[in-house]
Amino acid sequence: MHINKIFIQNFKRFRSEYFDFNKDINVLVGDNESGKSTILEAIELCLNLRHHGKPLAASLSADLFNTDAVAEFLAGPKDQGSFPEILIEAYLEGECELKGNNNTLGSNCPGIFVRVFFDPDLASAYIEYSKSTENIHSLPIEFYRYEWYAFSWEKLSPYNKKISCLFVDPTALHPTMGARRYISDILETALEKEDKTILNTNYRQLKAKFDAEPDVVKVNSELDKQDDITRKNLEFSIESSPQTSWENNLQLTLDSIPFSQIGKGEQHQVQMKLALWKKSTAANVVMIEEPEIHLSHMNLVKLVKFIEDKHQGQQIFLTTHSSYVLNKLSFEKICLLADGYKRLHEVEPKTVQTLKRLPGYDTLRVVLSKKVILVEGPSDELVLKKLYHKRFSRLPEEDGIDIIVVRGIGFKNFLNIAQHLGNAVHVVKDNDGDWQRNIVEWKAPFDGYKAITVFSPEPANENSLEPALISANASSQTELDAYAKIVLSSRTFSQYDSGDLAARRAFLTNWFSGDGTGSRKVDSAMRIFESDAEFKAPNYLVEALKFD
Repeated sequence: MHINKIFIQNFKRFRSEYFDFNKDINVLVGDNESGKSTILEAIELCLNLRHHGKPLAASLSADLFNTDAVAEFLAGPKDQGSFPEILIEAYLEGECELKGNNNTLGSNCPGIFVRVFFDPDLASAYIEYSKSTENIHSLPIEFYRYEWYAFSWEKLSPYNKKISCLFVDPTALHPTMGARRYISDILETALEKEDKTILNTNYRQLKAKFDAEPDVVKVNSELDKQDDITRKNLEFSIESSPQTSWENNLQLTLDSIPFSQIGKGEQHQVQMKLALWKKSTAANVVMIEEPEIHLSHMNLVKLVKFIEDKHQGQQIFLTTHSSYVLNKLSFEKICLLADGYKRLHEVEPKTVQTLKRLPGYDTLRVVLSKKVILVEGPSDELVLKKLYHKRFSRLPEEDGIDIIVVRGIGFKNFLNIAQHLGNAVHVVKDNDGDWQRNIVEWKAPFDGYKAITVFSPEPANENSLEPALISANASSQTELDAYAKIVLSSRTFSQYDSGDLAARRAFLTNWFSGDGTGSRKVDSAMRIFESDAEFKAPNYLVEALKFD
């Protein structure tokens, strides 16, 4: 069973939105505070009636409500009918017992909803409260109740729910609460019923053995021997209430070291691997918050491989800020929270396969940036940054413009992603001596996407960045000499400094052409970036920096 979609109303940052999902893996990406974690919390609340591992009854607070909805309530009449309600619906597939049309879409399908609303049984009490209170400045959460139902109108409880989820959040792992809050939940999912019965039985036997130990009997016999405290039999014993059951007292160890004392990275891996362990058949949905946290690159590689291999039969939701995690788990599984919500499930399969094979490229930058400039190499990046800084006295990234070097996977893989986003993407590309073939015909597949624009010099002799810069600064020998002093070392400038304008221009062109000149190009671009001397920029670079 898996979640097809959820509806969230008045829960945290979401006022009223639907979210569709993939049935296997969902990688939630977005800027900070975009709502990635809120979606995971909403799923946990709807499927488990818990918020961050705590029952809703214990965690219900005004902080769960959308701030705009609360502000609207406080600005209004504040009567019973104006109280904001939280509603979360999970539309499911695979369980007919939950099937019904009790949902906002009126759709006849399996599903679950949780609703937090004003308690009509407290109407009289609220009237008296509002009369006695001069002004209500916060949402009176004490007058709320909640209900938890299937779409079939079957009332749900922790004992009769038909789908379960496990929320692994290492970002909130507390050193002394790890075993109680996270490990107990994971073991509840990871262990078979027979295994849990054996552990519970042995735990109770341990209690009985403790009570019968001669030393314990002796201590208890001396305790309140004169009945000064009570006439009843006062003894020390191991508590066996539901709050202190074996699940809450069990401790995991690694090489005899308690779980809470091992490193954060190891804690993180153990949590997630237990959640995806082969015996974890009880968890239909596993949610993981930022799997890359606390992990070195090689440990992250191993963990992502484990997730790939072990998630079969489970629906996975995870948030990430790592391009590696995104590329390796399959780029088309993105659920993007930016201006609205969109899934990138239609990205070209060849691009997806390329990224899975070469996952080290920072594709997440092109997904999250509103304004992107794609360039061929670091020289283009440095020169563009210098031009922007000359004009605005700040770097382009300070204004939300991200310049990305495409390197090994090339422009088209990035553009196959960008065409599904709608964000402004500028491509700065060499014409390689043939404008018609390498620019006009090359960009034809993307001509229908207004957000994608290609910039390149048109003359064949300005086939790349360096010849274009030379042409822009060659109107006179004085101008070209000034440019040469910027881009050449003093030793190379002494070789350049002879002959007429044509000879000097030819020297520069030859210096930056041919094989093995990559380091020269980067060195000269770095000199441009670090220099305060004036130079002219080719028009295509100037235009590439302009965004509406």
